[in-house]
Amino acid sequence: MIEQDLLYQSQSPTVRSAIIDFTSAWNGFAEPRKEGLQKLYIKDNPFKSDQKSAYMTAGDDSLYSYIHAKYHGAFRHLSTTKKYYDTFLIDQFGNLIYSVRKEEDFATNLLDGKWKETELAELFRQINRNPIQGKLHLTDFSPYPPSLNEPASFMGTPVFDEFSQYLGVLIFQMPIEPMNDVMQVTAGMGKTGETYVVGPDLLLRSDSRFIEGRSILLTRVDTEAVDLALRGLSGTSISKDYRDIIVFSAYAPFRFMGLKWAIIADAEKSEVLAPLHHMGQMLFTTGLLSCLIIFFIGYSLASDISNPIVAMTETMHRLARNELNINISVSDRQDEVGVMAKALEVFKRNAIEREKLQKKLSHMAHHDMLTGLPTRHLIMDRLRQITLDAEKNQTMFAVMFADLDNFKAVNDSLGHHRGDEVIQASANILLETVREDDLVGRLGGDEFIVILKDIDTPETAMKIAEKLVTSIRHGLSQLCGNIEVTLSLGVAIYPLDSTSATSLVKLADKSMYAAKQNSKNQYCR
Repeated sequence: MIEQDLLYQSQSPTVRSAIIDFTSAWNGFAEPRKEGLQKLYIKDNPFKSDQKSAYMTAGDDSLYSYIHAKYHGAFRHLSTTKKYYDTFLIDQFGNLIYSVRKEEDFATNLLDGKWKETELAELFRQINRNPIQGKLHLTDFSPYPPSLNEPASFMGTPVFDEFSQYLGVLIFQMPIEPMNDVMQVTAGMGKTGETYVVGPDLLLRSDSRFIEGRSILLTRVDTEAVDLALRGLSGTSISKDYRDIIVFSAYAPFRFMGLKWAIIADAEKSEVLAPLHHMGQMLFTTGLLSCLIIFFIGYSLASDISNPIVAMTETMHRLARNELNINISVSDRQDEVGVMAKALEVFKRNAIEREKLQKKLSHMAHHDMLTGLPTRHLIMDRLRQITLDAEKNQTMFAVMFADLDNFKAVNDSLGHHRGDEVIQASANILLETVREDDLVGRLGGDEFIVILKDIDTPETAMKIAEKLVTSIRHGLSQLCGNIEVTLSLGVAIYPLDSTSATSLVKLADKSMYAAKQNSKNQYCR
């Protein structure tokens, strides 16, 4: 999520303008810049040390203070909502021209200043040596002196202007709390279970559930599971953990942007085996009773009768569970068991026909008879599920409301049979134009709905929308004769336009009508 956010922000007009404006303000600030800016925004900052980001402007009438007041609110909001510890803008020469929190690294030079040996400075040098647009760089967690040696990781990327000119670097300082929120989820872990991450130095990269206070980068975990995971293996083992307690461990390597970590899930052996001991006792008791019952039943019934009846009973159970491929093997008997088997065969044939009919009726109820596309009810159900998945996975998708232009003229001039052919051809064109995982449904008449799943940017949806409009115009040109049938398309983006499935459809419908009113044969958002 942070990776996607960093890429998005580095290409946003706000960040590009901010680096240009802050660089200009930095160059125009009177020497010595470091002492002057740190005095204005750190020493003379009226807020407490952990709240200095609330200071909007120093009010000294300098260009820097004007630029700071212009952009600080947006960057502070970004850091607060995304839970970034800090956000940095650095020019091409290593000058830290802006930070949200205004710690001691603000207004210093990362190439030759006080903090040139920090992970932040090293990350800047990596990016600055060969800036490549869209390439991300990440550092491992380590103590960061300007942040009172609290654990910090940095993710950064170069920023270019619209003409691909290198402007500087955007870096996020990430705290440990988001990782702790994930690692310390206790659901399904019992009273003694926990998950944690270990770095190549064998130190924790997330806080332990069982150690009070901060344990990241302080607690050493030199266990067999960690060693195997750091070597690229995954599996399970039984060994002592970092607390010298025997545990069941599941381990796996975790690699991301050059980081090599081990992710471990532990649970104490005594707690893991407790249900197995209880289950063993229950199985023993149940097995003993079952053996006694089977013995007396088998003793009281002749094997020639009991075995077929047992087989028939199993067959009935499987048929009741809708296992219709079962073979009824005793139907050739001429006694009462054979009569039962023949009755079961009839029941099986009826069940098979009923299942086929149910599937056919279900398909007919949820799919358009003319085009075979999902109907309004089915497509809305899928849209609501896609909305839930997107909210959970923090992804983006698009809803498109499509309507054919001049379709009524086809029906009136060429007949309804030609109108049906146009509807069928339009459905096929829409299906062939969108991606494999995207959805197309027919709402009725000449109205269609298209759902583009998992798009990376709104521009992706706009490109597909343009392709749909063009494909319909060309694809229907020969079928409709002299009548030009085109497509008006409305687009709504989740979550930029709305987070509600119903609202997205309404917004897409509204945009479609706007496209129709604006000369048709186009898309609108």
